[in-house]
Amino acid sequence: MEGASHGLEFCLAKEADFEQVMSISEDIYGGIDYLPAKYHAWLQEPDRRVILAKKKGQVIALVSANVVDDGCTAVVEGLRVAPMERGKGIAGIIQQYCFDLIRAQFPEVKVRRYTRSGYLGPETLAKFRLICKQEILLLRFELEEIRPKLDAAISQLKACGTEWEDPILLRASDVQRVFLNPNVVGGVLPGKTIVLDWAPYRPLQSNLEILLKKNLIWLADGQEEPRVLSLGATPYRIPMGADYNCLSIDLFGKHFPSARNQFLAQLQRGIGTLQGSLYCLLYLDPCLWQQMYSFCQISFGLHQERDFEGQNVLETEM
Repeated sequence: MEGASHGLEFCLAKEADFEQVMSISEDIYGGIDYLPAKYHAWLQEPDRRVILAKKKGQVIALVSANVVDDGCTAVVEGLRVAPMERGKGIAGIIQQYCFDLIRAQFPEVKVRRYTRSGYLGPETLAKFRLICKQEILLLRFELEEIRPKLDAAISQLKACGTEWEDPILLRASDVQRVFLNPNVVGGVLPGKTIVLDWAPYRPLQSNLEILLKKNLIWLADGQEEPRVLSLGATPYRIPMGADYNCLSIDLFGKHFPSARNQFLAQLQRGIGTLQGSLYCLLYLDPCLWQQMYSFCQISFGLHQERDFEGQNVLETEM
């Protein structure tokens, strides 16, 4: 299909397109881009479409849509345009092609969701419903230095008695019971949504089955009526050099002691035997950001690596 007046050709992404996709992604997220680690897995997901726009045979744009929520929602991810092609309307054109394809192949889809960072102006809010907002704390650890500090922080909290309770590792059967609990859905999950990294999912059985295949660490501060839940992803290599990895931790809930303890437990489990440098992306309720940042400054001597202006989940009709 030709893109109007831009001479574009659209196609589904293939394994062989990887290097060209990486070439248009070099400046994305300041070097901590997730796409190099997820690209090949995305191509294997049956309900995801990864679309490329090409000009004269060269990849100049990409967007992905993943159909979730029992087939009712398309989650739009990974949008990027080559630096020399930005400002020409190509992002809108490739997204429209993607939406048309999703409508044709998944007619039950009713809404599409995005996750964006930054300020949302009146024009954006007039087009989209804001489902939820999380803050982002980006930290950088040198792993050889952080391990003893992490152990010391946990030991100090345990010595205080009331400050530490071991987070509970949820099994698959626990996950389904806890995350489908109406009190958890309405009182713990932001906007009644499970947000994994940048991907929003409604708390549905079908979505939990998808998430349980992703080798996540599921923690809670209780199995019946938890106040805080967390998801820890597998660390992935990032294109900043040898021995650079990124770990994403999603925290749900507003009780700081439990959130702090789960952050420490997720970090301890996540770093494992990794060496080198680790970027940690911690997503958490806005009311917890300052307390968590202060804790990391005092316990680890860390400062935020970069300022992110929040994580906003948006929704509009398909």
